Amino acid sequence: MRNPFKDLPQHVGELHTSPIIRRYEGNPILTSKDVPYPATYVFNAGVNRYHGKYYIAPRVDLFNGRERPALDMGTGFGVSDDGIHFEMMPDWVRVHYKGVVLPWLVDSRLTVLEDQLYLTFCFENQHSERPGIARWRGEGVDFDAVCIGIPQQRNMVLFPEKVNGMYMRLERPSNQWHDPFSIWYAFSPDLRYWGDQELYLGCEDVPWANRKIGAAAPPIKTDRGWLLLFHAVDFDADRHVKCMATDDWQLRYTVGAALFSPENPTKLVAITKQPILVAEAPYETGPDAHCWVENTIFPCGAFLEDDQNTLRIYYGSGDNNTCLAFTTLKELWTVMSPATRLADTATVHFRYEKWQGNPTNA
Repeated sequence: MRNPFKDLPQHVGELHTSPIIRRYEGNPILTSKDVPYPATYVFNAGVNRYHGKYYIAPRVDLFNGRERPALDMGTGFGVSDDGIHFEMMPDWVRVHYKGVVLPWLVDSRLTVLEDQLYLTFCFENQHSERPGIARWRGEGVDFDAVCIGIPQQRNMVLFPEKVNGMYMRLERPSNQWHDPFSIWYAFSPDLRYWGDQELYLGCEDVPWANRKIGAAAPPIKTDRGWLLLFHAVDFDADRHVKCMATDDWQLRYTVGAALFSPENPTKLVAITKQPILVAEAPYETGPDAHCWVENTIFPCGAFLEDDQNTLRIYYGSGDNNTCLAFTTLKELWTVMSPATRLADTATVHFRYEKWQGNPTNA
């Protein structure tokens, strides 16, 4: 029997954006020219609607050519009436934690939960990358940390409502010595103490991923269940692309969608068998886009319009700028196929032949 956890595709091949996706004709909607402070790249923006306004929290990197690490990085904060033209505040987001402001806050998501605006994020520090959850004070750029996790985790998102009386979050723990990386879930009674962690979606469940996957925007409640957008990464040893970050970029980030049961949001019921969004537009890839990395689409914001059908997707392209795309649920359902996870829980024996298709017997 083929081992799906080790025998992932080595060459995914050519991928294209689904015809159900419509890019905003004014893309990119946010670049380094649109912020009131020094910046090289403005991308991977969490976006959501709150009290009649659109709020955005983009990652901001300041580089000096190809120097690494970056001179500085953090998260901006802005507001808009239409979700396209944002007025950016003059300061970066400040997350307060035990008397300090957290450094190098990146890749944030915004979630509206119980009429409060929450920021989930990762921050870089001398003890590696750590995830966190913070609550907005209601004005300005100040947030108060509710929960800070341990390394190494990224792509933390909150569900916008409780599940069976508990708060729920998604996260992506990582280990540079053992990939692929997958999406996990956890529950909490108070947003501070988390437990019952288990596998949510495995990299092996995504046909075009062989390196890692991660949650994109907070899950969206629909009449068919919980919709999750996710990024999927494939590595190809024969792919050699020169970009600002490196002379040999071999990864590709694309976007897919998965649907989970309305009664049990940990149960996968459908998934797209191909990505819905791939870097192809001139501002997403190629020398004209001035990308830090190539072949990279990274969504951090998505939600339904008032018609409960039109889906906005905010995404970073090439770790450079922030873009917007649209589709509808009606169209999205047509490209999703019924699916179940290969492993319901992360308890599969290291020797796959002893698993015999039943992880609970391992």
